[in-house]
Amino acid sequence: MSPAMELPNIAANTPLWLALATTFIAAVQGAVIGRTPGKVSYDVVGIAMFAFLLGLGGGITRDVLLGNLPPMALRAPWYVIAVVAAVVLVLLIGRWIPVNGWTFTLLDALTLGLYAVIAAQLAIEFGLPDIGAIAVGFLASIAGGVFVSILRGETPEILQPGRPYATLSIIGTTLYVLTDQFNGGLAAILCVGSVVVLRFITVNWDIRTHRVRPITPPEGP
Repeated sequence: MSPAMELPNIAANTPLWLALATTFIAAVQGAVIGRTPGKVSYDVVGIAMFAFLLGLGGGITRDVLLGNLPPMALRAPWYVIAVVAAVVLVLLIGRWIPVNGWTFTLLDALTLGLYAVIAAQLAIEFGLPDIGAIAVGFLASIAGGVFVSILRGETPEILQPGRPYATLSIIGTTLYVLTDQFNGGLAAILCVGSVVVLRFITVNWDIRTHRVRPITPPEGP
């Protein structure tokens, strides 16, 4: 591909507005989870904690894994401000946010892909091998949701049979790492695009994973 056709690599040169938008959308998801009826009702601190973990948990996990400390999300005020704005939004108009529509599914898939690709790129910059970069991208993309589930006293959904989610992150991150050496911009688009497309496919066709058959002890003599 000629230099004139070179695509910008949003993972290597992530615009601040895109990073903040990703944080804000994920934080809104966390705050909505806090307001969703369940076994426990949460106060504003609980809702804010869920928003913080989904909005910033992945980035902080990535930076801790890479030893990039203090975490980037805490070096400037804008990321925390984005989380606070998400909490305020959900407290004010949370009941009107269409969490079950295609718009929310699209935003969820975009944040999953963006967290994965940005983390994988930073891991590459830190000199990790391909498999290490894939692992960092995967863990960063799912960490926030895992933290929230644990705080809610639930088994994380990615560990249970259901619509593939973590698998999509692995696919997208792997595509990015394998194609980044040829064209970083195209690699970023492949990663995020594949996650979005596969997310809609799994939702529209209700594709689900199945439980693994438990190991049964051998029968005695």
